[in-house]
Amino acid sequence: MLSESNKKTLIKLIKESSQEEIIWICGYISGLLCPDSVEYSFDFIKKKELEKNITLVYGTETGNSRNLAFDIYQKLKLKGLNISSVDLNLYPLQNLEKEDYLFIIISTYGEGEPPSSAKNFFDFIHKKGVLLKKLKYGVLALGDRSYPFFCKAGVDVDKRLHDMGGVRIISLHKCDVDYEEEANKWYLKILNFFQKGEFEKKNERTIIYGKISNNISLSNKKKGSNKEIRHIEIFVQNDIKYFPGDSVGIFPENSSEEVDSIMEFLLENEDIRYELKEEKYKQKILNLFKKKFNIFCLSDNFLKKYFSLSERKDIFINRNHDNNNKWRLIDLLKEFPFKKEFSLKNLMEIMEPIKPRLYSISSSPKVHHNEIHITVSRHSFQLNGKNVFGHCSDFLSKLKKGDRLYFFIHKNRFFRLPKNYDKDIILIGPGTGIAPFRSFLYEREYIGGKGKNWLFFGGQHIDTDFLYQKEIQNWEKKRIIHCVSLSFSRDQNKKIYVQDKIWENRKEFFSWIKNGAYVYICGKKNPMSIDVEKMIYNVIDKVGGYDPVFFIKKMKKEGRYLKDVY
Repeated sequence: MLSESNKKTLIKLIKESSQEEIIWICGYISGLLCPDSVEYSFDFIKKKELEKNITLVYGTETGNSRNLAFDIYQKLKLKGLNISSVDLNLYPLQNLEKEDYLFIIISTYGEGEPPSSAKNFFDFIHKKGVLLKKLKYGVLALGDRSYPFFCKAGVDVDKRLHDMGGVRIISLHKCDVDYEEEANKWYLKILNFFQKGEFEKKNERTIIYGKISNNISLSNKKKGSNKEIRHIEIFVQNDIKYFPGDSVGIFPENSSEEVDSIMEFLLENEDIRYELKEEKYKQKILNLFKKKFNIFCLSDNFLKKYFSLSERKDIFINRNHDNNNKWRLIDLLKEFPFKKEFSLKNLMEIMEPIKPRLYSISSSPKVHHNEIHITVSRHSFQLNGKNVFGHCSDFLSKLKKGDRLYFFIHKNRFFRLPKNYDKDIILIGPGTGIAPFRSFLYEREYIGGKGKNWLFFGGQHIDTDFLYQKEIQNWEKKRIIHCVSLSFSRDQNKKIYVQDKIWENRKEFFSWIKNGAYVYICGKKNPMSIDVEKMIYNVIDKVGGYDPVFFIKKMKKEGRYLKDVY
């Protein structure tokens, strides 16, 4: 046990430290507690590199880059490396020319842009006159291959650092949505640069099988709702380890109709029909198209490979750079059949896997035992002039009680409730952005504490789009939620959104954040989270009279301003 004076010193240190500083403290303590393992690691590190400074920085919007940085930082710290980690938003730009080693994890948004937290860094490195005479670096780029500007921000940073005189010691790694395996390769290359020998690659993801126990509509289509939003409950045999704020990665299956049409088309080809003459092999191929292969909204990377198999040469011209003009595999096969010398095996070799989709968990592990709840909007959009549904949301919306599916837990260590339950929290989550906050509120109700909870929620119409209405009203009656600010945009002539409600309650809002309240934002990045953030800046400026940039930066450093947007 600590003495009372040491205990007070420790608590004071933790309260006054940033998240990055707390991470460093954890690594340092681990080293003290496990000297043997650390010494063992030191034996493998090149001695001359031990005294060098190693910095791991990250630029993030949704938290994926930050989560990866946290994991990689911890692993490298325990291997004995003198490493520090920091958000690019907080990185001192004047340090860049002094760095020995810099490793960067950065995501891409919009038209190939860096995340907002990395904009200052991005602008700085593109200034003329900055030279890097000693920097050695490596970049890990996160993106989504279905978009035309795949990992462009990372590509730009990698090229620019090289042009400035930096030495690329780890090649650029591009990660798709399912990024764990590629990110682990990048981590191992860093490790192998500083250490001798090869290290075994480990896949830390655990696949969990569950059954649907409930799938109900939350939006009222009969009363005219423009949306289809469902509450889905997944039963698993054992308790699942997760925290409020985490997500699940769902692996959707392709529709039977779509797979059948592909198989019918393939069987019309005599050579392929011969390949599939064995029923066992035919079923295996059918299963791959059903559960493993992506056959919808095909990526540019896949199209380039398919182009080499096709008889036609005009397949790629301006066809895939518009989200309204994506390809389905069946349409591709029919319009651009591949050359006769190529077989089904050649097609199988270039097929890409189905990507998991992430959904915020809306249940609490303390309240909902052996269950995971998610809140799903059935996304629809135009594809080649037709109205179609999003792959995973359509798959989930059709599941019935007893149907099986598999998923994994996606940790989000930077979207957590305050450990001190006496802290006030402000939750801003219109639409399905309410999902993690349902988890938060169940957790806060179960544990208790003096902290107050303020919820901002909105939709189009109160009669059709008030998600979890009874639960929210019940929490309000029980004073679990102390303030509820609702905005239903189309229930009056002038549209009202959550940011308007923030301004309406601006004095109380500023009083909460000035006195230490945590702010959480969840939902659509554009335009919701951008408009909400602009309004919060406005409140800080006009009501508080503070510099909003400095104020928000301080909140972020204290871990009191958190976003989970998509």
